[in-house]
Amino acid sequence: MSSLKVPSKLLVIAQSARMLAQMAVDAGFVPVVIDCFADSDTRQLALHALKVSSLRLVDVQSALEAMRKAHGLTHLVYGSGFEHCTETLAFLEQDWIVLGNTVEIFRRFQDKPAFFGRLAALTIPFPDTVFAPPADGGSWLTKPVRGEGGADIARYPPDVSAVPHDCYWQRYLEGESFSVLFVACHGQAKVLGFNRQWSTANADDERPFLFLFAGVGSHAEVSLGHQSLLSEWLTKLAEEYSLRGLGSLDFIVEDDSCYVLEINARIPASAQLYGEAVFTLHLQACLGSLDGASVEQALPAAYRIIYAKNPVRIPESVDWPKWAADRPDGGAFIGKGQPICSIIAAGKSPRQVSKHLRRRQQIIENILHTGS
Repeated sequence: MSSLKVPSKLLVIAQSARMLAQMAVDAGFVPVVIDCFADSDTRQLALHALKVSSLRLVDVQSALEAMRKAHGLTHLVYGSGFEHCTETLAFLEQDWIVLGNTVEIFRRFQDKPAFFGRLAALTIPFPDTVFAPPADGGSWLTKPVRGEGGADIARYPPDVSAVPHDCYWQRYLEGESFSVLFVACHGQAKVLGFNRQWSTANADDERPFLFLFAGVGSHAEVSLGHQSLLSEWLTKLAEEYSLRGLGSLDFIVEDDSCYVLEINARIPASAQLYGEAVFTLHLQACLGSLDGASVEQALPAAYRIIYAKNPVRIPESVDWPKWAADRPDGGAFIGKGQPICSIIAAGKSPRQVSKHLRRRQQIIENILHTGS
């Protein structure tokens, strides 16, 4: 750690910071956390954890000042949830050493006409994408410009008035969804692994979600030809956007053709499946070096979010298994469609991992009924 010139004590800030806190601890750092959940395992991992109502600047500014004063913090790592709160990232860059992509880069990816225009200029294929209601009668999706985790992606409805204002249209493909985890620095990108992504149709008490992010599994089967293409595309994008640190590129494969969907310019959920070295690798890249960038060959693993099919209250005497993550406190109320917790599993093969996930999901459902 000392060779990285990074203090052992770091601020971790995200909508849900448990994953980053765990990665920091595994790498030998001491996380101080600000997030919107303060789950029980996050509090156990963190030296100090503060819960905020959102990542908007008005909601986090006092927490930031309190944490800095209490712990003498200078460096931070951010995670999910800033898609709608880029003004907070801009504020953080004024007084903190931010170990991640700059707010300028973050905002460039939110400029969807410019992003897809750059993909076209770089000869990187993507699904047909338009920024006005499509004229043909094909199958289309509406996607939010500042989306995260598949929220608010919907089939293009016949009633145009029902379409959100800040969205774009993308042709729907029936293929398989994947992501590639990478680390970038100084216009270079190194592929760390390929992942299969899952989505779920889900609904909270107000609206349906058809493509909500449900989980990710490592060791995905991606053809050598597509691996080579994706590595080439990532190199182009890393140079074009001056990417740094960990990130992921989402893509879809249909009829043996590969299409880019988006870039996540922050530490993605898949990073937690790649061993203890990956967090240090992120810090190293953010500080300007990819020398020796690699991660250990971890076993196939997966992460899955369990959503509430109906409103549920967590049993007061809940006894969470060690492989359950993002654990709410006993007595907490979880609304319909909201995440209850996450489960993580590893195994000798993706098939074995899938089997473990199914078994563990059943155990969680039993816990919700019995408390143990």
